[in-house]
Amino acid sequence: MSLVSLINKDVSYENESSEGIVSLRILYIILTAVLLADLLFAGIPSLLNYKYVIIGAFAFIIVMFLLTYRMKTKPAIISYLVFMSVFITVMIPVFGWGGGLQDFFLVVLMLVFIANLGSNLFKFALAGIVFVVRSIIIVVYGSMGSAVYMDDISGKYIHVVNNAAVFLSIMAISYIFSHRENEAESKLMKYNDKLVKEANTDQLTGLHNRRRALELLDELKSSSYLGSLTIVMGDIDFFKKVNDTYGHDVGDEVLKSIADSMREICGTKSFLTRWGGEEFLLIFIGKNGDDALEDVENLRRHIMDNPIKVGEHEISVTMTFGLAEYDFSGDMEATVKEADDKLYMGKEAGRNRVVY
Repeated sequence: MSLVSLINKDVSYENESSEGIVSLRILYIILTAVLLADLLFAGIPSLLNYKYVIIGAFAFIIVMFLLTYRMKTKPAIISYLVFMSVFITVMIPVFGWGGGLQDFFLVVLMLVFIANLGSNLFKFALAGIVFVVRSIIIVVYGSMGSAVYMDDISGKYIHVVNNAAVFLSIMAISYIFSHRENEAESKLMKYNDKLVKEANTDQLTGLHNRRRALELLDELKSSSYLGSLTIVMGDIDFFKKVNDTYGHDVGDEVLKSIADSMREICGTKSFLTRWGGEEFLLIFIGKNGDDALEDVENLRRHIMDNPIKVGEHEISVTMTFGLAEYDFSGDMEATVKEADDKLYMGKEAGRNRVVY
């Protein structure tokens, strides 16, 4: 995997855009390069007394980088804030105030305000924390010289490198967030679409659920729909016996097979719904009762003539249907109840039939 693909690897959470995490990865890489450059200009032999501090700094940078693949954006950025506060506090005594490491607080502050961290109040609270930490560092370390010997030229080089890294970090954050707006919006829209689909779909069968069917009926009613409309209520005959004989897992497979048959026979002609349990609601928009009756009869015969194979079992089931045509004189709820009443008439008459 290349460095670019490693940096741009998407976050693990569907409802989050990746610009915050990608920015953090770039910032950690820049920080690593800066620390290496500072060591080079300061002279590695002169830093041997601080080797554990420096090795620890590199180790923590690597750990923080790897954590961006596991963390959500908000805790990852807060962790960056904490890490940078500690990093600056530890490294200023090594390179001195003149090294300019304290300027990295500008990067932290920008990230706090440009990233999607929640409310403005929370962002201002974080900014306040950054201000307090930087003020304490000014009081404690202001004008402190470096702990290691280095000439003026080396000190200026270190300051220039750190200053350049701050500018580069700010430019990277600005570029990433300005160029990934569309990606973030698209990802959020896809996630919202997925949530809507999940909220309106029966997880077992993949058909629409009762909630979505009721919404559709309300939409048709509120739009003053004047075309043909037929509502069919269907129920699997003796389904309890299937569960009692073969177990609920087999029963679930039967439900899924029935849903597949509905999609095969009526999928392009009706709105298919798992109403609840072993009951299904079919809404035929633009079809009168006679036309819908033909489709439902085809479905009933198909189910009757095709036993369902589940493992070693071959299970024959039938369905009973009640069909009601919306006549615009009542309401949708009354038509659904009429279809349900006709379904139970079919049950009482011997099952495996369509009552119209």
